[in-house]
Amino acid sequence: MLVKKITAFLMITLCCTLFSCGGGSYSSTPKEILAEQEEPEIVESETVEPEINNFTVNEHSILKDGLPFNVKGVVYVPGYPGYLPWQLETSTQLSAELQNSILQDITDIKAMGANTVRFWGTPAYSYQALKNIGGLNFIQTIWLDGSVADFQNSHFKQGSKSYIKAVIDRIYSVYTNNNPPLVAYLIGNELSEQSIKTTNAAHPEIQQYQGKYIVTGEEINATEAFIAEMADYALSYEFEQYGKRSLVSYANDIRTAYYVETPFLDFRSHNAYSYAVPYYRPSTLPGSATGTYFQGWLEELKSRHPGMPLLITETGLSVSPNAYRAGAPNYGYGGNTVEDQKNGLLQNLNDIQSAALPVAGVVIHEYLDAWWKFGLEDSYTQDPNDIEEWFGITKLKESGDWYSTEFRDVYFEIKQLWLD
Repeated sequence: MLVKKITAFLMITLCCTLFSCGGGSYSSTPKEILAEQEEPEIVESETVEPEINNFTVNEHSILKDGLPFNVKGVVYVPGYPGYLPWQLETSTQLSAELQNSILQDITDIKAMGANTVRFWGTPAYSYQALKNIGGLNFIQTIWLDGSVADFQNSHFKQGSKSYIKAVIDRIYSVYTNNNPPLVAYLIGNELSEQSIKTTNAAHPEIQQYQGKYIVTGEEINATEAFIAEMADYALSYEFEQYGKRSLVSYANDIRTAYYVETPFLDFRSHNAYSYAVPYYRPSTLPGSATGTYFQGWLEELKSRHPGMPLLITETGLSVSPNAYRAGAPNYGYGGNTVEDQKNGLLQNLNDIQSAALPVAGVVIHEYLDAWWKFGLEDSYTQDPNDIEEWFGITKLKESGDWYSTEFRDVYFEIKQLWLD
């Protein structure tokens, strides 16, 4: 990047010599005129250190270029009607309408004060749009099938590695300078409790993993060893091919929090929802500052590994209309009003900010409503009975032959908070 800046500086200096910096274009200067000019004098200027997108960690925070980086993120899946994410991610020929929507969506995510987008499987154009917009970073989810019977199955592991390779190559096909603003890879997301148990039962002999970049202790289980192996492969492949070593984590959740632990990765990640705590962990102590179970759960999570960062990689509320409305303070899995969504997410952000033990940031789930949850045919309509389709802080609306978006109230409230 520094070379590019010096080159740009020389070109501007040269063009000022030719055109007296009068505001005209310098890109069309003829070669014969350039040949007649004396080489311009290089004027010493103040050195500006380039941003190098170097993410590291300390005991509480993710750091960007050595400075604390508080993640203010949003999950983004460009799942517009007629498109399924797992098919879309390999597509290189997107319609003009979809490209325009992706560009606008990421622009609007930046406008609300976010500094990070959490991608799942996404087409190369999503990275290109983020790159063109500038000023944003991203977290890359590596989706691994969490419901297989045995994570240690050799065929499954090889297929998972092939997918990891494909995702990394897609990122670097856009960031050809080998310097993406990549906060971290999330190696897996919410592996199922049943699969964890069957994998561990089938391989009691697996109690550690030693790779090139990831080395665990001697008392891990077979599922944790699988995560370690996949993370080590991602790091090895990325460095060997592109010369960069990114951070890695695994997105856990409350149902399996005591079945899988990953202190051998760079930081811990949890998908955390206010309504889930009293349901799955009713004995959780109230939070130290706000008294909510959600804050108490965050403090419990952080206290288990106080010397490494904890990132909340999902939190959100669904406004699905045909579900029971629980209301404050825990709200519900669906059935929330637009007002509930706003108040509940603001409460969650306050819980994170005021927790007794520091949290490295949060990712809101999610930007768009997910009409696509049950397949292609289902993607053309929004099912009032499907809670998963209504988490968006932005809703989709039919607009002629395509679709537009409309912000829900919470978008504006988070924008005011994050831009303050």
